[in-house]
Amino acid sequence: MGISMDVWRRGRRVSYRQAGAIRLTPIAIALCATWAGAAHAQQAASAAQSTALPTVSVSAEADATTEDSGSYASRNATIGGRTPVPIKEIPASVSVLTRQRMDDQNMTTIQDALRNMTGVSAFEYGDGTAYYHARGTQLGIEFDGVSIVSGLQYLQQFDLGIYDRVELIRGPNAVLDGNGEPGGTVNLVRKRPQKEFHIGTETQVSSFGGVRQMVDVTGSLNKDGTLRGRAVLIGSDQHQSIDRARTKEVTAYGAIDWDITPRTTLSMSAGYQVNTNTGFDYGASGLFATPTSPAPFARVPSSFSQNFAPDWNYAYNSLQEVNANLVHRFSGGWKSQTTLFYRHEFVKADEADSGPGALAPGIARYTERRQQNTYDWFGADTNLSGPIQAFGRTHTLTVGANYSLMSETAYSGNASLAGPGPLGTFSLYDPNVIGKVDVPFTFGTNTRLVQYGFYAQARVKLLDPLTLVLGGREAFYEQRSQSLLPTVADWQTDVNLNHKFLPSVGLVWDITRNTTAYASFSRFLAAQVANEVGGSLVPPRTGEQYEIGVKNSFLGGRLNTTAALFRINDNNRAVADPNNPGFSIPAGKVRDQGFEFEVTGQPTENWNVYAGYTYLNAAYENTAADLSEGTDPKHLFKLWTKYAFSSGKLRGLSVGGGMLAQTQTTRGVVQGGYAIFNAQVGYRFNKHVEASLALNNIFNRDYYLRPPGNFYSVFGDRRNVMLTVRSDF
Repeated sequence: MGISMDVWRRGRRVSYRQAGAIRLTPIAIALCATWAGAAHAQQAASAAQSTALPTVSVSAEADATTEDSGSYASRNATIGGRTPVPIKEIPASVSVLTRQRMDDQNMTTIQDALRNMTGVSAFEYGDGTAYYHARGTQLGIEFDGVSIVSGLQYLQQFDLGIYDRVELIRGPNAVLDGNGEPGGTVNLVRKRPQKEFHIGTETQVSSFGGVRQMVDVTGSLNKDGTLRGRAVLIGSDQHQSIDRARTKEVTAYGAIDWDITPRTTLSMSAGYQVNTNTGFDYGASGLFATPTSPAPFARVPSSFSQNFAPDWNYAYNSLQEVNANLVHRFSGGWKSQTTLFYRHEFVKADEADSGPGALAPGIARYTERRQQNTYDWFGADTNLSGPIQAFGRTHTLTVGANYSLMSETAYSGNASLAGPGPLGTFSLYDPNVIGKVDVPFTFGTNTRLVQYGFYAQARVKLLDPLTLVLGGREAFYEQRSQSLLPTVADWQTDVNLNHKFLPSVGLVWDITRNTTAYASFSRFLAAQVANEVGGSLVPPRTGEQYEIGVKNSFLGGRLNTTAALFRINDNNRAVADPNNPGFSIPAGKVRDQGFEFEVTGQPTENWNVYAGYTYLNAAYENTAADLSEGTDPKHLFKLWTKYAFSSGKLRGLSVGGGMLAQTQTTRGVVQGGYAIFNAQVGYRFNKHVEASLALNNIFNRDYYLRPPGNFYSVFGDRRNVMLTVRSDF
């Protein structure tokens, strides 16, 4: 019996074949289980040829790393369990955005990533932040498998250059995470050090005038490779699609993996990022004659590059985070894992934006807003997993506990700005006449969210092709808040939930070797950072999801498809209070249901393809408020494909293209459906250097990143060109 592997290393394909069983040293086994995968298993085998050891079988599917795979498909994901699990064995709809696709589509931000994943809508603000929906509701987030309360929406995130992949599970993931947003959970998985030395560079130049440069260095720090390091440094100076807006950002990331013993590995990482935005614009409500106009683009701007903000608009953001993970492998296949995570974020901003209720086309009132927010997140997870032999079959069990804390101190103030027009208004087309004033802080709060729990998940083999996946969590959750301005008040407990049991059950049936069907049911509990008019936080959402689906694998796992039907019943979802602007209400019961389909992978060796389609039907039920779900499109389709020529006169050339299409959305004003088309051509000069030229929004389609309304009518990017040059040595 032999093992044959095709491994893509930095854009080139290397074939390995090992006759008979692979014999590995204990250190090599530890390396494989940590991150190395098939390529490093081969290296370790070569180093151990002179030593006779008992035969050890190693599966390439023990790893979920996508870097150097050269593919848009991933067979495994960690988001379905605390260790890599084959995606076909997860009774849920799972997507993995690989490093290869991030590079091919020149993705650099979390907005880029999620906007290009199946079923996700990204609603951006002008300051580089956004909020994200899937299946009609917001997404939660993990960092390397550690769940963080309220750590994704409306917040800055690190440059994508520090991540190996972005995993997404659609629907609740409450058993493992606790804070299980019903729309889904994003898992950002950082790049890890490699044993072989590599130095890579990436340079991007945009027709908007932006420049981004990245340097990525990794390799062993000692002779035997048990200590490995990685450092990533990124700097960018980006001019935005709208006039006068500019973003500068510096990102630094470092990681160390240490094999303390052949069975024990300690991984540590740290990241720092600072970001400044000048002249940014949240959009203008004065474009529309009335905030409820049923007509698309009731008052269109003179140009979709128009900036309605003054040059002195300014936002500063800094991020620092540290992470530590300790893994120990016991005999018999059991493994313990403990992860600690800490992130600190500081935000300050001073900006003017137009308020609701335009008095005439192109005329609006402006308000200056000042804010300063400090966030701290802490997360911890410890778990034990391994196989159990019973009734003649092998089952797996994971048990663990986790803790998540979010602490926020927020100050804000605003002042109406007097203009030369009637009733103190300004023209939207001459915002630089707006003078900056000294705005004091008038409102301040402390918020503290704590969630912890104990969980278990069992994969029980009922029959060889039939697996029952049982999970449960004993959840604890607390929300506390304190007023700081205008007066300091005592802390108050807004929500305190103890011993909340959250079950899940799934059935996975391997119909054939390549086709798997599944059905699942799960309950969820999701924290919300939103205030009711009385000052208390809106209580957590609760509900359940029902899902059925089919997963197929073709061409030896190179090409994969997923199709799923789902229904989510969601209670207590926070929505804007129609009678009290700036506050929220629990909207009662919401029903989200629909269909998803995705295909990813390589139909041929040189051809990568991704396509995702979502149908969503969402409606509020059992609520007195006149509310309807319109920010999420009913139909959403995404496509990207790339072909690389490997022989003949066109060898080295690659061509790619894709699209994003969606039906109409509404947030006060209807935005009609639209489609954006992109294309790319590239050339690999040799095994070290490649370049690509991308044309985005080919037909220069005018559209909004966020559906127009009273606030934040943010324009999508105009047609633009990006040149990217990458090198690896």
